[in-house]
Order: sequence, then C-alpha cells, then structure tokens
Amino acid sequence: MTRSKPARLIVLLAAFAIAAAACSSDNKTSSGGGATAGSEAAQGGAFKVDTSNCPPEVNDKITGTVKIGTTMPLSGGAAAAAFAPVADGLKAYVQYANKNNVVPGYQLALSIEDDQFNPTLTTPAVEKLRDQTGVNLFSGMIGTGNNLAVRDSLNSDCIPQLLANSGDPRWGQVKQFPWTTGALAPYNTETAIYVDDIKKQFPNGTTAAVFNVNSDFGQDYRDTFQKLAGDAKINIVDQQTIEGTDSSPPTSQVTSIASKKPEVLLAVPLGAQCPAFLKEVANAKAANPGWNPRIYITATCASTLLLSLAGAAGDGIITIVGGKDVADPKNANDPNVVKFKQAMTDYGFKSDGDYPTAAAGWSVGEITAAILKQAAASPDGLTRASIINAARNFNYHSSLGRDGAQLIMNGEQDPYLNEQQQVVQYNASTKTYTDLGSLNTSFEGKTEVPS
Repeated sequence: MTRSKPARLIVLLAAFAIAAAACSSDNKTSSGGGATAGSEAAQGGAFKVDTSNCPPEVNDKITGTVKIGTTMPLSGGAAAAAFAPVADGLKAYVQYANKNNVVPGYQLALSIEDDQFNPTLTTPAVEKLRDQTGVNLFSGMIGTGNNLAVRDSLNSDCIPQLLANSGDPRWGQVKQFPWTTGALAPYNTETAIYVDDIKKQFPNGTTAAVFNVNSDFGQDYRDTFQKLAGDAKINIVDQQTIEGTDSSPPTSQVTSIASKKPEVLLAVPLGAQCPAFLKEVANAKAANPGWNPRIYITATCASTLLLSLAGAAGDGIITIVGGKDVADPKNANDPNVVKFKQAMTDYGFKSDGDYPTAAAGWSVGEITAAILKQAAASPDGLTRASIINAARNFNYHSSLGRDGAQLIMNGEQDPYLNEQQQVVQYNASTKTYTDLGSLNTSFEGKTEVPS
C-alpha cells in the first residue's frame, strides 16, 4: 500500500532515530584484521593486497556471474520503510547493468538479506549469504554497527566488503582491515570542510558553540572541530551534548548556547533531534534579537525530507553534499538524472517517490560495477583479490555525482573514496539547496586515519 507523504516523513524520522541509537552504541575498539592484516606494494607503488594467509580460492577466477551480497533493513518497522528506496535503487542498477552489459562478459546477481538495522542480526545474515548463496563480495551494507559486526570475519576470510554505507573514519584502516572500504565522506573530513568555510567567512576569527550527540559519531565531529579551531581563530564558547536516545527538545542546551551568543554553531544531532534542535534555535533567536548564528549541521541531517519537518527553522542551515539532488527541479533535464528515473520506472521501482534515497542505492550499484569492470580488465582477471585491488586503486566520476567530483582511492595513501564535497545552504521555502562557492577538493587524500 502506498503511504501518504506525511506518513513517509514520520517513518523516515523514526528510522533516523534508530540510526542514532545504533551509532551511539558502538565503540572504537576491534580485534584487528586477522590473517589478512597488511598489504604489499605492487610494481609502480599501486596497492596490492597480501593474500599469503588467505584461503586459496581468493585468487580463483570468477566466471559468468558475479554474486553480490548485502544486508539492509527489509523488515522490522520504521527502518525498513525508510531504507526501502535504497534497496530499490540498488536492484534497479543491477538490472540496468545486466541489460546494458556494463561489466562485459558478466551478469550481476544481487542477494539482499534482512538484518532489521540490528547489528546482532547482521552476522547470521552475512553467514547465510556466504554459506547458502556463495557470494563473491559484499557491497553497500547499511550502518556503522552493522558493518563493524562482520568486518573482522570478512577480513580474516579475505572477502571484499565494499562501500560500507557510513562515514566512520575507521573504514580507512587499510593495514588492519584491507578488505573493507567505505562509501560516505568521513566525518572528520566533513568537519574540516566546515572549518575551511568558517575561515573564509570570518578571516579575523569568530566565536562558536558545538552541539553534538554523545556518541563516537558526535565525538568525531567535536574532536576534529576542537583540533582545528585554534588555527582558524575560532573561540569555542560553549559545548553541549545530547544522549542518542533522548527525544526531548534540547531546550536547556540551546538556552546555554544562546546566552553566549556565538557567531557559529556546529550541530551534530541525529534523527528526530535534527528538526528539534533547529526549532529550539529558532525559539532562542526570537528571544535574543540580533543573534543570528551561522549554523553548520551534519550531512546526516541533510535529507530534504527530514529538514522539511523543521519548517522555517531549517532555513539557511549549511551542510555538505557529494551528489546531485535528483528531486530538485533544476536537475530534471540532466541526462543522468533522466536515465536514473527512467530505469527506476522501467524496472518497476517507484520507491514511493523518494528518489533521493533511491539514488543512494543506484550509486552504490554503479560504483560496485565500475570496480568489477576494472578488476575484470586487470592482468589477474576477476578474482576476490583483484576486486579489492581495483577498489583501492580507483578514480571514477559517478553519474549522479556533483560535476567535477571524483571518487578516488589510492591504497594506504588515500583510503577514503568520498572526500570531494560541495558546501550548500538550505532554502526552506523551496526545499532545495544553493551552492556556496565551488566544489571543495582540498581535502582529497588528506583525511586523518584513526589508529
């Protein structure tokens, strides 16, 4: 049954609240990469994964059909409804790739298992895909905790875990986990881009406050901001937190921030906290005439569906995006947007009209296919080892990416795929974004990797 638009918004909001709880529960320790930790440099300096301790089949040629596995929330309530368009977009691209011979000589077979966005269910779902389906690789698994739940085992058994759908900086730990790569902009890179913009807006320095969810996720932003503040002449006058499970409006936190009247706010809430925070700031601005801070808010809050719940309170917020907004009327005639929407229709995926979310799945499929095509053309042919080598020696422009934005990985020297981002400002009346300046490429290959 098709949901009304308000119902979809409520479902999406609830799903982000679930995501907040998942992000808040993980920690930054792990047992390491098992037998496959480390890599070796190939001739010419290109990354080449060390397979000396891998099962022998890691170098076996894959023929005919490439079996791709992933886990997503397909049931379990709000998360399933919210992320359903991601699955639809991924399925549509796989069908498109097979019809158009995107990976010459190969058909792609996609299997999606349901983990209900619950990391404790991810391991059995992945084991089922390995044991019963015999997948050659995993790609596009949703969630930080979900990907972490199986990172050790997939690395120990030398199975590619591509495009983890999360911006956790731990996806850059190539030495410990060479078989795992991330898909989204690292959170510390995102913060650095905001600081770069602040320096341009306030060359003589400024005051700032930080509001973040009390989790590893929120702390990544806060720590990076603190680290960069001195060089940018930013005086942090207040720091406030909120628990990931707290659904109450952050009235006291925003009241404290408003009392200091900072010129800049860095906000890292999650889910329902995003519009709630913005509404509290709007109330505080009304109570403090003349206070109109420049608000930078995490890209996890940047969904136009989510921001619409904030109403006018979301007007003017600043965030980053790496792709085209396929729902923005200005992109309606873009050939790649047209191709994407046509394919969704041709293959019967309407996604309840939520094309921006479906586009995320489409892009994962497209990038996965590009990696497979590169691996198949390598001297080793298509193997599990050549797939991860291709992923880590990669330079590609996604069809739905921002003009000029390249997706680049270069072994241990540049382990993050998605570092080129556009700073944008939200217009609440049109529910669209306006570009601020040009595409920021200055952090390509410079993101700090956690130890």
